[in-house]
Amino acid sequence: MASADWADRYLQLASFVSQWSKDPKAKVGAVLLDRNNWVVALGYNGFPKGVEDNIEKLKNEKDKNNMVVHAEQNALICAGPRADGGSIYVFKKPVCSRCAVLIIQAGIKKVVALKPDPENNKGEDGEPSDSHTSGIISVAMFREAGICLELIEEKEMNDKVNGWKEDWMKET
Repeated sequence: MASADWADRYLQLASFVSQWSKDPKAKVGAVLLDRNNWVVALGYNGFPKGVEDNIEKLKNEKDKNNMVVHAEQNALICAGPRADGGSIYVFKKPVCSRCAVLIIQAGIKKVVALKPDPENNKGEDGEPSDSHTSGIISVAMFREAGICLELIEEKEMNDKVNGWKEDWMKET
């Protein structure tokens, strides 16, 4: 397993990769390591190859949610069989249940991600956000499947990611 310093670096890398997403509302990044802790794939949320990711499609939440490939899915697709026995680090949102299913099937042994918090993450209607509600289901599946799970509070995750940016800016 990766040491704490490396774990922070993988989250920081996932944060960086998340910025490649063209989605103005949800920028999610994933770093997938093989069983030897080598980075084998990066992923961010976006439309499938050949599907234009114009701003109109990105603003239409219902259509966008039915078309988008999640960061975790992109990383798993790129890693292929190298994902088996590996780890995945996800920045910005909890792992949804549809990604959890794929992570489990791919043989991932460790997941580091945002802790789902439906009570403090309400949608515009005042109800818990779908991503956090789905994240609760994911946590249950990961635990049942025996996957090592490290859930990070939102503030802690942001501190880890912002800390490296401040350090880097001092050095330049």
